[in-house]
Amino acid sequence: MAATMLDQGKNIWQAEIDSAAETCDFYRFNMQSLDTLSPHAPAYRGHQSPIDSRTEYRPLEGLVYAISPFNFTAIPANLIAAPALMGNVVIWKPSNYALYSNYLQMKILEEAGLPANVIQFVPGDPKTVTEAILHHPQFVGLHYTGSTEVFRDLYGQISDGVREGRYYSYPRIVGETGGKYFGLYMGVRMTEVLGDIKGYVAESV
Repeated sequence: MAATMLDQGKNIWQAEIDSAAETCDFYRFNMQSLDTLSPHAPAYRGHQSPIDSRTEYRPLEGLVYAISPFNFTAIPANLIAAPALMGNVVIWKPSNYALYSNYLQMKILEEAGLPANVIQFVPGDPKTVTEAILHHPQFVGLHYTGSTEVFRDLYGQISDGVREGRYYSYPRIVGETGGKYFGLYMGVRMTEVLGDIKGYVAESV
């Protein structure tokens, strides 16, 4: 929690929700999702005898690139755990503005018994790290949370790689980007509303 307060500028209440509660929720959710994907399918019944059918899930054949944002400690838990639990190798590029809290999360996973090199924590210059990974023929997936502008650029680079035949397979792309929220205020003077908004922003910084 202290690292989240230091890195992301959150108060103790916000840090507890993020670094402890939501992080645990993401790990539980990913385990539950994995459990529901157990190989099973209804039997196909032909004219003579039943034919067993099933679905077998396999890891992607290559590396998944996870890029986490600066403002949450919990989000990386989802970005790295989901592909790793499905058997994939993950290269995790944390935001340079949240290195300490993300580093501690990586150390916690290692202390909990995460095998070496399943998730590789790679801080560094975003352009340098990204260019090296997106030019690697074994790149097979992007798991991203961040700005829309950066995601568009990443999508374009991956598309260029597909067009050039750079990759062994077609990369999967999962992105959560910036959104716009609207508010509808009725029966309240705008000066009061704006005053409240300024107060909330000041409290969160």
